Amino acid sequence: MTTAEGAGDALFSDPLPARFSRRVFRVAPGHELDVEPARLTEALVVVEQGEVELVCRAGTCRRFERGSMIPIELLPVSHLRSVGPGPLVLVAVSRGPRVSDEFSRDAGSHSES
Repeated sequence: MTTAEGAGDALFSDPLPARFSRRVFRVAPGHELDVEPARLTEALVVVEQGEVELVCRAGTCRRFERGSMIPIELLPVSHLRSVGPGPLVLVAVSRGPRVSDEFSRDAGSHSES
């Protein structure tokens, strides 16, 4: 997990490559995110604004603030909640459907003679 000023700014507004998708979650202070962490698999979650508290299945909690990049899939998270004085904005970026990097078998070849 990384925290850096301005981390991920391109993730918030710039167009993403076709293989990626972006979801933005806005949560009022004191409320929980209405999405199960299991639905954020393979997503890198960036805190764009506010503070988020991750509550793990064992009951432990950890807070992250603006600029934090959280690999949700790697953590035993049971739920997320907005704990800062203002609204929480999370941006989740994940890969879309897998696209093969392999060439089709009948794509032919090119050679200069």
